[in-house]
Amino acid sequence: MKICWLWLITMICGLAHATPHVVIVTPRGDTKMEQIFEEELVRRIGAVRFTLIVPDQANRASMSELREKVLKEKPDLIYSWGTPTTVALAGTYEWPVIADIPIVFGIVADPLSAKLVKNLDRPARNITGTSHLAPLSVQLLALNEYHTIKTLGVVYNPTEVNARNMVESLKVETKKLGMTLVAEPVGLTQDGRPDPKTIFEKVSLVKEQGAQWLYLGPDTFVSFTHRKLTTDASLKARLPAFSANESAIRDANALLGLFSPVENMARLMAWKASQILTNQAKVEDIPIETLQRFSVLVNMCAATALQLFPPLGLLNYAAVRVPPVPQNTSATTGELQTQSVDHCKPVSLSTTK
Repeated sequence: MKICWLWLITMICGLAHATPHVVIVTPRGDTKMEQIFEEELVRRIGAVRFTLIVPDQANRASMSELREKVLKEKPDLIYSWGTPTTVALAGTYEWPVIADIPIVFGIVADPLSAKLVKNLDRPARNITGTSHLAPLSVQLLALNEYHTIKTLGVVYNPTEVNARNMVESLKVETKKLGMTLVAEPVGLTQDGRPDPKTIFEKVSLVKEQGAQWLYLGPDTFVSFTHRKLTTDASLKARLPAFSANESAIRDANALLGLFSPVENMARLMAWKASQILTNQAKVEDIPIETLQRFSVLVNMCAATALQLFPPLGLLNYAAVRVPPVPQNTSATTGELQTQSVDHCKPVSLSTTK
């Protein structure tokens, strides 16, 4: 009887150990992207145990403690969202942080500039993943397809390496197209943190300097964490916003965007993770890739507010987020009932009446 119990305990411990443990580290919490990643990974390899860690990117103490929090969970693989989080976990190829656990990242704009790797085709360290950005030249061409412009504005977080790299790239690409770039950094608090209270002022300032559009690029603070605040400011300034990330259009008030859909990125990340966890490939040999198919999305809620509607040619291939359809007249008051603009829902053009 004693032998049977020992056998059972051994079997249970063995099964628990056999189940891969993936720690998901994202400042956004559990979103559609993480849910699709989890579902796809389970579909590919079977049972997986997931642990979610939500760091506060604006809190230096939280980011400095991130390594220890993750290591305490003893994961077999780490899922990382965004450049600041990924750099905090992996470090750079010059100064590694976690070097012995595979890391699969998403939403990292430029892994080379962030010094995560030296070579995208063969990372040669414990990290791989996918970038979400279409080439900047392609983004600006899509913007000009909507509305030809001469002056582009950008408000950015000067403490974020991604954002600084973005501004330098914008300078090069706008010059090639004969455009003027107006760039304004957000203000900082006394302890050196970016101050969201200055976003309205900075958006108004780029408008005053002649900007015709506001560019929202790979800047976690301005374009993601405070995307609603930033795009509300752009609407107030009557300055249309172009976004390189999906959420600023679907969840906020950016007018136009070109991006890799999150569901596609999540599935690609899950495929990479499955290769690692089933020992079909070594993480250092798995290329870091950018999806080659991008989506164009027009926010008709913002277009209506700005009275700046897309050309018909663009609607041949773009998806749209449409304003709410007015409801029936109230039987008691006779007033027209409508939904809030925040309840605009994305639909494909083919289903729009």
